[in-house]
Amino acid sequence: MLRFLVIACCLAAPAFGYSTGAPREICSNGLTPEHHVPEQTSPVPYFFSGDDLVKGGEKITIKMGGDDFLGFAVQVHDANKKPIGTFKVVEPNKSQTLACSNADDTITHVKISKSSIPNSVQFQWVAPANYKGKARFVGTVAKDGATYWISKVIKEIEVE
Repeated sequence: MLRFLVIACCLAAPAFGYSTGAPREICSNGLTPEHHVPEQTSPVPYFFSGDDLVKGGEKITIKMGGDDFLGFAVQVHDANKKPIGTFKVVEPNKSQTLACSNADDTITHVKISKSSIPNSVQFQWVAPANYKGKARFVGTVAKDGATYWISKVIKEIEVE
């Protein structure tokens, strides 16, 4: 009986998630969740829609959509893979910001009810005033505790 309980606990462990948003540890590990199962290698079933061009210091509204998801963490990276800009929450029932390198440079999920699992979320991103060049929206999205994609470039825009 003890052996059965130990095995059951080990199998259940990967299903535990961060129901209140991504933990700060994702800031130092490339947006990698600690789900203890391999990431997906299939194409990402999520997309970002919104403008492809923004002026420095201005904001754009982005919608992440596609399949249902239980969690996400998104940053915008420069050519050196450093987070740039800041996020603004549009839907506080779905998202919140997190400070990794700077205040509000990451956006993540809030507690998501199993009875109302979202398939989209809107947020705003403010481009840094002194930056020009390509900016890549990089996201980790979890469909559930065992199905997730890590640090995938989901959208690229130009900051002028």
